[in-house]
Formats: sequence, C-alpha cells, structure tokens
Amino acid sequence: MTYNNQLPDDVRASGKPPYILAHRGCRELAPENSMASFDLALEQGAQALETDLHITKDRQIVCFHDDTLDRMTDDKGDVRDKTLAELQQLSLIGGNGTENYPPQRIPTLDEFFTAYKDRAYFLLELKAPSWTTQADIELLYEVFKRHHVIDRLTVASFGHDILDAVHQYAPDISRGPISLFNLIPSAKYPLLGVWYPNLFLNPLYVWMCRRRGQFFAPLDPTPEPRLRYYLWLGVDFVLTDNPAKTIAKLNEIRAN
Repeated sequence: MTYNNQLPDDVRASGKPPYILAHRGCRELAPENSMASFDLALEQGAQALETDLHITKDRQIVCFHDDTLDRMTDDKGDVRDKTLAELQQLSLIGGNGTENYPPQRIPTLDEFFTAYKDRAYFLLELKAPSWTTQADIELLYEVFKRHHVIDRLTVASFGHDILDAVHQYAPDISRGPISLFNLIPSAKYPLLGVWYPNLFLNPLYVWMCRRRGQFFAPLDPTPEPRLRYYLWLGVDFVLTDNPAKTIAKLNEIRAN
C-alpha cells in the first residue's frame, strides 16, 4: 500500500522537514499538556503539537497524559472517574515550570482546537482504557468535525485495538501506531513512530516508510544528540520536550 500524505499548506510553508513536534507542548519548561505549554511550544517555533486524550466520567475529552491524577495535579484518582467540572477545579502542579506560570488547569480538546486549529498539525495519542468502542470514537469524531481539523491530525496509540476501532468507526481519520520495538514498518498506517534505537538496528526503516509515502517520527523527546542521524535518514517529524533547544541544534547542524 502507498499513501499520498500531505501536510496542510501553512505547515509546509513554515519550513522544511523535519517538522518540530512538541511533546505535550514544551514540557521541559512548562506544565505538560497545559495551554501555557502549548503556547510556549508554538512561540518557540513548533509546527505540530502532540497531546494525550482521555474521556471523563461525563464523557468530555481532555488533554492529559496519565491515567491517574496523582503525578500532575493536587488530587488523586483516575481521570475517567472525575467529571469535567471536578477536573477543572484542579491545578497542574506536577512536572516542570509550574513556578513560572499562573495555575494551569486541564484543558478540554475543544479548548485545544479552538486555540490552535489554524496554527499547527496535531498528533493525538489515545490513552487506554478508553477509545475501543463505537461511542468513544464517534465522540472524538464529532469534535474533529466541529472544528474542521480532520485533515490536520493523526491519532496515535500503543494499542492496535484502539487504532482498529478508529478505522472501523471513523475510517477517514489518519492513524499511527507507537511502538517500543518494531524493526519492520507496517504498511497498514499512514504514520509510524518507533522508539529511536530501532533506527540504529534497521537504518533502512525510514527509507521503507518513505517509499510508501508514510510519515515517520522517532519516539525520542530529547533528540538533540541524534539530530544529525535523523536528518540523514530523512524523518518527517522530530519529537521534542523543548522545541527551542531542538531548533537551535538543527540550525547549528545545518550551518556546518
């Protein structure tokens, strides 16, 4: 199978690959998955935003990484056991950079798209145990349609059952698996992401993706030591916890 992947014109016009994919925003300097973190990432020059999605008890979609609230908030318990109103009373006190910002709260996917839908490409990781039913996927699809962003995103997951559910109930959504170990790229998906050591074990991995027109992004949120190799491979996106640091290193490499 071959793909005719196309990024939006505004993303392609912003520079040449690899495009900067901000991992939970600029999580090295601001509370991850907060609006402050996403704002900072775009200010630093990121062309794409990565975030993680959960469904609340009252079936709202929020941007939050962990299954539980313990690490990142002033509360405990599972995200799926809280209503949106309960979650938005919490402050994001974990992670980095909290001292530099006013209290941040957990954003909804609607808020995320309202702020950024014309400013970036999106990689949305669907977190288990949600996202395996028709109701889950249709809820997500309605948000995409409401904000007119279906052509600006890929949904990703470690769970192939989740990606299969997306394909079954919303087949026009771009999908991509995330893998810790996978030496041969699957032809099943338009975007692939694997943990970066796989690219040293199989240096032809990205070449195989490019032959099929697939996008590729290494799973490597601190990519600076390996950027020269990624440029040589021809990856489409570079994941990073700090877009400014990654862009500065890319510019240094290209200048020499």
